[in-house]
Amino acid sequence: MQETTTRTSGDEDPPTARPQWVRFVAVAVALAMLAGLVIVAVRSVTGSEAEPTPEDGIGDADPDFSLTDEEAIERFEQLNELRVQAYEGADIGLVSEFAGTGPFKTQVVDELRQLKLDDTTASLVLETEELQVTSNRPDEITLQETVIFDIRFLDEAGKDITTKGGPERFVVDWTLEYFNQGWLITESDAIEAEPIE
Repeated sequence: MQETTTRTSGDEDPPTARPQWVRFVAVAVALAMLAGLVIVAVRSVTGSEAEPTPEDGIGDADPDFSLTDEEAIERFEQLNELRVQAYEGADIGLVSEFAGTGPFKTQVVDELRQLKLDDTTASLVLETEELQVTSNRPDEITLQETVIFDIRFLDEAGKDITTKGGPERFVVDWTLEYFNQGWLITESDAIEAEPIE
């Protein structure tokens, strides 16, 4: 004889097989909760919820390469001296030491190449009458120079072969920008020029 048992609602159901995706989701949820607990525990121990500061050596703070007006004038004078040396020696190798990438640098390189092709050098006479900073930002500095400028071209023997020109008074706006090697000239704009008799 066969025994039969009657089940009531209080009895447990026999285990049934769950679909594979249900197990995967359950494991993923458990891992996510565990990761969240670990992060909370680490933050509470290290106190790392505070924003990093530049003093910590962490954070977004960019280095400050800005110059005072006096420092900007001093830097321009150094760069200008290198520029004069480059023209007097027709030395293209000096250009990257005073000129940053851009049209100004291209123009200087072209002029120095022409001097080399012509086997000439230049003798520059510069007499600054006034030099002032007109704009000083952390990424760009503009100076205005009033200068008496005279250039003479010399052949290999040192003979003056200048055919025209003479001293002129220029008002020039100079722009400096910061590059990896420091502040360099990127623009030169002569806004006034008058011959000196």
